[in-house]
Amino acid sequence: MLNRVDRLPGGVARLASAVPDEDITRCLHLLVATVMDVTGASTPEVRDTIRQWRQQGSADPTGVATLRMVAAQHDFDSFAHQRRGEIDRQLDSFRRARALDCVLAAMAVSTAAEAPRTALREAAYEAAAALGGSAGVVGVLADFVV
Repeated sequence: MLNRVDRLPGGVARLASAVPDEDITRCLHLLVATVMDVTGASTPEVRDTIRQWRQQGSADPTGVATLRMVAAQHDFDSFAHQRRGEIDRQLDSFRRARALDCVLAAMAVSTAAEAPRTALREAAYEAAAALGGSAGVVGVLADFVV
């Protein structure tokens, strides 16, 4: 069965499958750091939730709910900007929403009992959308493939 990540160019799906099991968590952390840095989607609340997840392996449900709410707000903003013809602002809001969806996908191992490999594949897909292409995701994944 094809997954969304299988449609990405650059061998993203193959690389996501090749990351050693013991490196998946570190790879997820690096993907999250990359998309948050590039998209500027970080706020103090978002940073606190990500910090807690990185340090403790899970995040407070309230923090996760906040991430979902902020992602939904960026999606709404993207729609509103598109309706007004503000294409640059639409793209910015879209990428911020995808960055937060990447974070949520990465956290799904602890928040939704998602299999680590599945979380990596979903996070990689959302990261590619947030970054505007798969090159940055390939760079992160390739760092973990021997």
